[in-house]
Amino acid sequence: MKYLISTTLIAASALITPSYAQKAGAASGGIRIGIVDSQKIVSQLPEAKEAQDKLQEAGKKYRDTLETIQKDYLQALESYDKQKGMMSAEAKAKEEERLKAIQERFLRYREEKLGNQGELAQLQEELLAPIRKRVQAAIKEIAKSEKISAVMETPAFVYFDEELDITFRVLDKLKRNK
Repeated sequence: MKYLISTTLIAASALITPSYAQKAGAASGGIRIGIVDSQKIVSQLPEAKEAQDKLQEAGKKYRDTLETIQKDYLQALESYDKQKGMMSAEAKAKEEERLKAIQERFLRYREEKLGNQGELAQLQEELLAPIRKRVQAAIKEIAKSEKISAVMETPAFVYFDEELDITFRVLDKLKRNK
């Protein structure tokens, strides 16, 4: 789907750009497009590396807790399997409820901590939002200073002229303005 949207955008811009460029061409020199690889930029920023380390640490803590809950469940299940032949129906039902409660605790914890709206996702947004904002501001500043009309992300292209790539200029600006 992303590929279809990207190719549709490219095709649409190819059709629209020449006519717009002709109208704007005399006055402004045409439309200039820049290309940027934000992933490459973010991966080179020290604060992004720090954020990634914090996210990995939090994720490890949550996964370790899940592993502990899972071990508890497996031990309880093994114990139940060994003893169920000697248990009354009431004791079996009680033990099965306990096992079910452990499973539910596991699922609830996993969703609360690692789910799409979980604590790890919230921490990721909290840590990365300011970085994304800085990157966007730097892209905008470079685009304005170089009179670039539009900046597009690299994954949208199969090929582009390397002269259009402003990734390293944005990265340099971010590093200089720290």
